[in-house]
Amino acid sequence: MLVTLAFVTTSLVLLLTPGPTNTMLATCGATLRFRHAALMPFAEAIGYVIAISFFFALATIVHGNPMAYSVMKLLAASWLAYSAVKLWRTPFEAVGASPVGAFGRVFLTTILNPKAMIVGTLFIPAQPFASASAWIVVYALLSISAGFGWVFLGAMLPAAIRRHSYKGAAVVLTGFSIAAVASVVG
Repeated sequence: MLVTLAFVTTSLVLLLTPGPTNTMLATCGATLRFRHAALMPFAEAIGYVIAISFFFALATIVHGNPMAYSVMKLLAASWLAYSAVKLWRTPFEAVGASPVGAFGRVFLTTILNPKAMIVGTLFIPAQPFASASAWIVVYALLSISAGFGWVFLGAMLPAAIRRHSYKGAAVVLTGFSIAAVASVVG
């Protein structure tokens, strides 16, 4: 089955919607500046390929098991809460020293991003994995394009706002974590 225009359009809307990974990308742009943060969309793409592949395969196995989806949401919420605490405690001066650490945070945040679950379980129609891989690659390529936009947005923030970017990102990630837990409880 060929990748559809509806999939591309819906994927772009999802990728441009603020979320945990986009928050991290914008924060990297603000703290590392564009030149050093330009690799972060590739961390996002790698994370999405792994996560969407996993969720696509998992969807075929646990189809109709709400407990499995609840566990996945709680794992994602835990990672977001952990990331929020780490970001809150990181002084702004120390942030620019570790693009490698930022790459890892973007990668892990993307793997646990609920958007990957949505794409892997809802956006890609049921089909053999070999056919679904084209859909996953298209999504990853779209994520690189959108990711550069988020990094650029962060890099363009005024200096007065940029110095508070990790605290702001921590607050946003905490909100996403609470929303994920609430979706399990509610």
